[in-house]
Amino acid sequence: KEKYLNNLKTILKQINQIENLVNEFSDFARMPKPLFKPNNLDSVIKDNINLVNKFDSSVKIRLVNHLSKEVVLNFDNEQFNRLFFNLIKNSVESIQEKVEKDSKTVKNIDIEIRQRRDYININIIDTGTGFKNKTTKDIIKPYFTTKEKGTGLGLSIVDKIISDHEGSIKFLNHKNGAKIQIIIPYNK
Repeated sequence: KEKYLNNLKTILKQINQIENLVNEFSDFARMPKPLFKPNNLDSVIKDNINLVNKFDSSVKIRLVNHLSKEVVLNFDNEQFNRLFFNLIKNSVESIQEKVEKDSKTVKNIDIEIRQRRDYININIIDTGTGFKNKTTKDIIKPYFTTKEKGTGLGLSIVDKIISDHEGSIKFLNHKNGAKIQIIIPYNK
């Protein structure tokens, strides 16, 4: 009976993973064209920091805007919310994974906004596990994942959103963690 229950648990777990995969694949396949409207980048990032903090408030997430004002850009608000939620959540999960191996890990995420000529540069720097010598090309490939329960579509969706907004994204190893660099055109 115990073996039967364990097998049943495994089957249910696999069904949930397949359901998540199908849902993410369907989202990826049906990505709508962005609806460009003026939106406040600072607000979108702050909202997603607050949302992710509800999952793990022990990770210190800091937003630093190096411009003297809030940044208003033309972007699809819903897609940028998905983008920043996914990236910040991934950083938190990476830190949690590192903490399991080393409880003394510093749990920080810094998000910086800078202007470079006619571009906005957003850096997300965390103290997590890093990208384990994977390139941006590997990381954004559909179905690539390092997570036990991951589908490998989250960062492909992030890349598509950035690309549809005429920007670029890079995933880099950085000191004791990772750095994600996003560049978006700035239409003042």
